[in-house]
Amino acid sequence: MAIRLAELGYECVGVDRDESMLAVARGRGPGLTWVSGDLADLDLRPDGHAGFDLVVAAGNVVPLVAAGSEADVVGRLAAHLGDRGVLVAGFGLDRAHLPPAAALIGLDAYDSWCSAAGLSLQRRLATWDGAAYDGGGYAVSIHSS
Repeated sequence: MAIRLAELGYECVGVDRDESMLAVARGRGPGLTWVSGDLADLDLRPDGHAGFDLVVAAGNVVPLVAAGSEADVVGRLAAHLGDRGVLVAGFGLDRAHLPPAAALIGLDAYDSWCSAAGLSLQRRLATWDGAAYDGGGYAVSIHSS
C-alpha cells in the first residue's frame, strides 16, 4: 500500500515488526522509509511533527497484533494523526476472512477503541474498492480526529 501511495506522490512510512516482511518491502520500495517497530508503542512523531494526514492499517493488521494490545495499537495509530487526520483500517470479521492466527474482533470493539483515542467513525465500506458495507465478513472503517 505504501509503495502505491508513494507512486501517486504521497510521502509514506511503512512499519512492521517482522524483519522478513521489511526486507521484502525494502526490496520493492527502496526509496521509502521502512521502520521496524511494534505498533503498540510506536512513536514516529518527533518534536514539532504535525502528525500524518493518513494512517492506513491494511491486511488484517488489527486482528494480527498481540492479543490484548489491540486498544493500545489503535491508540498509537491515532496518536500519529494530525489535527484532521484519518485512520483507515480494513480487516476480516469472521474466520472466512482472516488468517488462522488472527483474533476475531467485532466492529463495536474496534469503534470503541477508536472513540477512546478521540476518533469518530466517518464511513464504513465492505471492500477497499469502496463497496457499501452490508454487514458481511470484511469491513474497511474510516475514522477521523
